[in-house]
Amino acid sequence: MKKLHLLAGLPRSGTTVLSALLNQNPKIYIPTTSSFVELLWRNYSLWDDPIETMSLETSHIKAIKKDFLRDVGNNWFDKLTDKEIVIDKRRIWQSIPNIKMYKEIYGVKPKIICTVRDVSEIVASFMKVFEENDELFIHNTSLEGEMFGVVYDKLKETFFDSYFTECVHLVEYNDIVDKPQETLDEIYMFLEMPSYKHSFNNIQSIEKEGKYRGLSGNVFEGLHDIKNTLEKDKISISKYLTEHEINSYNDKIFWKHNG
Repeated sequence: MKKLHLLAGLPRSGTTVLSALLNQNPKIYIPTTSSFVELLWRNYSLWDDPIETMSLETSHIKAIKKDFLRDVGNNWFDKLTDKEIVIDKRRIWQSIPNIKMYKEIYGVKPKIICTVRDVSEIVASFMKVFEENDELFIHNTSLEGEMFGVVYDKLKETFFDSYFTECVHLVEYNDIVDKPQETLDEIYMFLEMPSYKHSFNNIQSIEKEGKYRGLSGNVFEGLHDIKNTLEKDKISISKYLTEHEINSYNDKIFWKHNG
C-alpha cells in the first residue's frame, strides 16, 4: 500500500455501488465495511491511557509511536491486497477525532469520499428495507446511532469545520447514477489520481458485506445489494412519507442549504 484514502458518508446513498465501481480500477482496493479504523483507534488511544503512561512515556517509545501505528495499517492491508491505493470504507471515518488521528499518524489530512443523498430518500429507502425484512420502523428511533444519526451528525460537524472541511469530497447519489464517469473523474481529481474508464454494465462487488441484525434480532437482507447495471433505486417516497415528513427530513440536507 502506497496511499490510504477513505470512504464514508451517509447510508443508503450509493457507497456500495461506488465501491464496486472504484474497485474496477486495477490500482485501487476498497474492502467491505472495515474494522480498520477501530483497530487503529484502539492502538492509538493506548498511548494516552493513564494506566500505560509510565511504560509509554520514555523518549525511545514515544519516538516509535507513528512508525508503529503506520505499520499497523501496512500489515493489515498487506494481508488483504497488493494494490497501490487502498480506500478504507467505514462511515465513522468522517468523525473529527478519527481525522485528527489519521493526520497525526500519516502527517497529512486524509482525503475522504463521502456519499450523500436527499434525507427523505434515505429514510424511505430504509423504510422499504425494514418492510421487506418484517422489521418495525419507528421514526426518530430506528435510525439512531451508526444506522444514520451518528454518522449524519459527524459528517455535518466536519463539513462545517473550517479546518477539516477540505478533507471531505461529497458525492451525490443521483450524480453516481446520472453522470457516473464525470462523477468518478471528479473523485480522481480529488484523490490526485489519473482518471480511469469504468464499465457501468458489469458491476460486481468483490465480496459480500456482512449481515446486519435489527433490534428484533432479525438478519436484514438487501441492505447492500447492487445491480449489475447502474440504475437508480426505484422508491416511491410518497408511499412511505407524508409531504410534511418529506419536507421535515429534507430540511436536514445541510450540504445543499448551506454549502
